[in-house]
Amino acid sequence: MQKIEFTKMHGLGNDFVIIDKRSKNIDITEDIVKKLSDRRTGAGCDQVITISNSKNNVDADIKIYNPGGDSAEACGNGTRCIARILFDENKDKELLRIHSDAGILEAKKEGDNISVNMGYITMDWKKIPLSKDMDTMNIPISVDGYSKGVAVNIGNPHIIFFGKSIEKTNLNEIGPKIEKHKYFPNKTNVELVEVINKNTLKMRVWERGVGTTLACGSGACASVYAAWKKKLTNNKAEVILEKGSLLINIDNEKAIMTGPAEISYHGNLEIQE
Repeated sequence: MQKIEFTKMHGLGNDFVIIDKRSKNIDITEDIVKKLSDRRTGAGCDQVITISNSKNNVDADIKIYNPGGDSAEACGNGTRCIARILFDENKDKELLRIHSDAGILEAKKEGDNISVNMGYITMDWKKIPLSKDMDTMNIPISVDGYSKGVAVNIGNPHIIFFGKSIEKTNLNEIGPKIEKHKYFPNKTNVELVEVINKNTLKMRVWERGVGTTLACGSGACASVYAAWKKKLTNNKAEVILEKGSLLINIDNEKAIMTGPAEISYHGNLEIQE
């Protein structure tokens, strides 16, 4: 029996089990991730994230796991949660550098919120990646009234569809079909976006390897970038999600995301090895 200590956190309802490996090395197996993620018998979360002492000359290294045990390259809400832990440990710290599989992200305190520079966004079909060369502003997928999605990569792949009354769409039905579409060899995150005005979007998300979640930081960045490229919004916009909003600023092809990160509780779980 192995006892694993963790911190349960969330960013606008997108929730995480955070495991600190800096003082105690814990072997995180696929089975452990599955048991921690289970909402009936475990702690329950959208993703498991580990913090480790950095091997990359930054403040911390993180690893992100989906509930099935596979890893994800990037997570905006999760990065804000990690930054909240690190800022709480060092009140005088003004800037953090955090390394994930997507590269190094920088985080700053913005009042009660945390701002993360999510890095460059690309629409290069090879870097998303897509299975073949095509117009990434008009991906030829049509499902349930949505078509001509915008494909981008912001450390992980996304496809964004624009429409009206997005809350009426059965995302649990169309999400997995798009996620696993043949055009996306590494699968993709899926966003449904409704433009309210030049400064405001509403968004719903199907996360790759996870399913529907209440929020997605990288998805919010991808959505504003896509809307801006289509001249539907300004480069700075509020993204309304089910439990609150994120502020996204696209600056020189980089996305800066600002929003809350909350600690729910600290706990431990005994797992049969």
